Amino acid sequence: MNISDKWKKILFAAIIIGAIELSGFGIFASFFRLLSSVTP
Repeated sequence: MNISDKWKKILFAAIIIGAIELSGFGIFASFFRLLSSVTP
């Protein structure tokens, strides 16, 4: 496996994670929602 193939997989995973986060179902989105619900 060459370098570009490895980077393509990393970039693909990053795009999927980014899309999940932006849609509001990600770990960071849930964490911030929890944080905002706890603070008055």
